[in-house]
Amino acid sequence: MERVDMSQLSAEEKKAVETLLWVEDADAEKQAAEALDKGDKRLMAMASRATILPGIEPELQSKAKSICGIRYLDGSTDTVFGEIHLQFIQRATEFAAAYNKIVIDKCMEK
Repeated sequence: MERVDMSQLSAEEKKAVETLLWVEDADAEKQAAEALDKGDKRLMAMASRATILPGIEPELQSKAKSICGIRYLDGSTDTVFGEIHLQFIQRATEFAAAYNKIVIDKCMEK
């Protein structure tokens, strides 16, 4: 994703995008490994009306939430403030899916 020209965004969208700028340099594999090294097996959840765990099959989400725990992704929301904000939400969702696919295997191990 190219760096965003924030001057072209409405104040509302700019504020929303700023909460997701971390995703530009996010590395799901690295961050998952760091969390697991610390014993943190919580899954990344998107904040919305219903808690969504990207990358986790719908039929496993309830079990995964109770066994692994969750933490909400910084800047996640189900309110979209513009096209650029939507792109950042999609990128954050992709990051969370990749992260969760790594962490869930370790969390669900016996």
